[in-house]
Amino acid sequence: MSIEAVKWAMELAPPMPAQLVSVLTGLAYHADSKGCGSFPSVPRLAAYACKAPRQIRRDLRQLEDLKLIKEGDQGKAAHLPADKRPTVYDLAIHWTVAGGRAGADDQTRASARTLASSRERGRAAREAKKASSGPESTPERPDVDVRGDADVRADVGVPSDRTWASAATGRGRPPNQQPEPSAEPKDVSSPAEHHLEAFGAFWLIYPRKKSREEAKKAWIAAIEGGADPQHMVDRAQAYARERANEDPTFTKYPATWLNKGCYDDEPDEPAGQPNLRIVDGQKHQPFRLDPNANYANGF
Repeated sequence: MSIEAVKWAMELAPPMPAQLVSVLTGLAYHADSKGCGSFPSVPRLAAYACKAPRQIRRDLRQLEDLKLIKEGDQGKAAHLPADKRPTVYDLAIHWTVAGGRAGADDQTRASARTLASSRERGRAAREAKKASSGPESTPERPDVDVRGDADVRADVGVPSDRTWASAATGRGRPPNQQPEPSAEPKDVSSPAEHHLEAFGAFWLIYPRKKSREEAKKAWIAAIEGGADPQHMVDRAQAYARERANEDPTFTKYPATWLNKGCYDDEPDEPAGQPNLRIVDGQKHQPFRLDPNANYANGF
């Protein structure tokens, strides 16, 4: 640490954009008494200045453009791994203002006023551009002074840039902002659930009523697999006729019957009469779903 270099950065260096002072001071903190050999990493400077690393890199380029820093002897950082080796900078501590920036002479104060005026014009231009761009412009960031830094590190309690970018594109929202209620509720049910009324008819017909909820899940899975509800009801009716007067112990549970796809089994009815049977002297036709009927009470 060099007291001389830090004093120069904070007091004696020429006027500069305000956002550069913290970065220049961070470099001075690691320089020697002549302002040379400073090589803190970009993440360390970002931590000092509470900025994003990319803003630090922009600040370093601007400091070089202003001739306040320049690249020094890179051999001083040669002991560090090549992929993590920072740039070594020398500070222009020979370049000072008389009396320091706080007590500068008339010429220095004029330069500072010119710099401030330039920054004010830049701020006005940004606001005019923002006003002309309409509601689709990037949302304001209340945590950042638009006259200073453009970015603040997310790990110091500030929302990340990604959060605000998603708010600008409509794919997210700023913190603490609740989503607007949709105008119309969306139907999030699966197509199979629209056939549960047909399941009521299936349940009424099936010869062994066990584990209704499991059967309902198997019914929905069968519909999602492409099965036709009318076909399954027809085959359930045929299976009920097959199991009439048979030992119910060997009648499949409805969920088992559906899961195994038994509705696609070949019927046991005599060929030529698959849809007609005489029971107690009466003709019985296969059950057909009535589109106007409500079978909901069947399950």
